[in-house]
Amino acid sequence: MPIESEPSVLPGILLSDLSIIEQGTQKRSLVGCFDQFAFPQFPATYLRFFLTFWVSNIEGTVRELDLTTRIEQTGSAHVVFSSSIKLPLGEERRFARTEIMAFSVPVPGITFPTPGTYRVLILLNGDEVGKRDINVLQVAT
Repeated sequence: MPIESEPSVLPGILLSDLSIIEQGTQKRSLVGCFDQFAFPQFPATYLRFFLTFWVSNIEGTVRELDLTTRIEQTGSAHVVFSSSIKLPLGEERRFARTEIMAFSVPVPGITFPTPGTYRVLILLNGDEVGKRDINVLQVAT
């Protein structure tokens, strides 16, 4: 059954070197947060980082959530990273609009072909729920 609500709200997409979730409290700790990448030469590879975001305003009854995360080069729509997962919820689950769901998605190695602006896109059940731009810079050595 499709999600029946106003568009979902995703207030921010954070980038970090590490995302830790405590077993008991489910609290998240982000280590090494950053806003952009800088490399001396291209193509450039970053070995691992995490995209962390919180989604609210999900309303409706669903059995699973389809989460897609994509990073693409703006202006060309060249996709440099894509990840899709299905999150089974078991029996149908009804979400209240006030519920907030947190996600940390690992990006296990990404290669940027050129410097420029890249866009992170987050889709939930096929609908875009958030996006942000990332600057990828070339710096002198």
